[in-house]
Amino acid sequence: MDLEAPVDAWYVWFGVSAASVVIAGVVLGLPTGPPPDASGAANSVDRIAGSPYTASTVHEHDAAELRLQEGTTIELRNEHGRAHSSLAYGTVVLITDDDRLENVTYGTAFTDEFESELERADVDATAEFLGRINESHETTDGEWYPAGERLVVRTVTAQPDDATTKPRVTAEVTEGLMGESTTFATGVRFDYDGEGSKRADVSVEGQEYGSPEIVERGESTWFRDGNDSTTLSLEPLESVAIPLTLTADFDDGVTCEATGISEFGEEIVLCEGTDPEDPDQIADETTQITADESAGEYRVTLVVAE
Repeated sequence: MDLEAPVDAWYVWFGVSAASVVIAGVVLGLPTGPPPDASGAANSVDRIAGSPYTASTVHEHDAAELRLQEGTTIELRNEHGRAHSSLAYGTVVLITDDDRLENVTYGTAFTDEFESELERADVDATAEFLGRINESHETTDGEWYPAGERLVVRTVTAQPDDATTKPRVTAEVTEGLMGESTTFATGVRFDYDGEGSKRADVSVEGQEYGSPEIVERGESTWFRDGNDSTTLSLEPLESVAIPLTLTADFDDGVTCEATGISEFGEEIVLCEGTDPEDPDQIADETTQITADESAGEYRVTLVVAE
């Protein structure tokens, strides 16, 4: 009896084996778990972003990375795949590498975190805060970042700050008298560069002519909006000896001063001048920041992955 297998059987066996390998490869290539739940993350964010009050939440997830796109889409991915979901409120910004904004997201009040700026009249603390948010949005938008194990979400508000624009004020000793051992100033020009017309008391202080006493000579003047100047002229007997103290004291409380001035014909800076940023302009340029005129505040939802 001939038990030898037909030649065709070997081809059948080889074909079945090859098919098994292919099927096994396909099975091994299939995901072993679900992709991250982007809808759940979006719902958590929306509950906070849509709240009429300051609110916060913590959302746990199983994503490895996340990204926000224009504050309207959240996307998560891990080794099992990728998922995305739309956000109902496009006021969300992902915060990375900014400790101060992270502190606010974790619950520190804006007024506490930016207390030093709020105490300065020449700095708009709200503009500083919103500017950082704008920078974070421009940095993180559309980029993938480590997602950590949970998302901390907080809607924060900030009221407008009452910052004061500080003019640039300079002075120059333009005229003087030469004594035997002392030089006396008889003319000082004060230059103004600022917004709005302002009244100021300008003065020069130094040793009185013919006397060891320290005296102050001055007058009141109006500086017109933009660039303007005034010259304080002194009669020879009213002149004061160098070194001088030059002061421009404005009615709005801004004082510009320089001391120890001994040179003639040189520009002396009394105030460098400041022009605080406009928070309204920053909010207009950053769609994720809402300017609520009725409430008199700015609103934005911040997200930190940890």
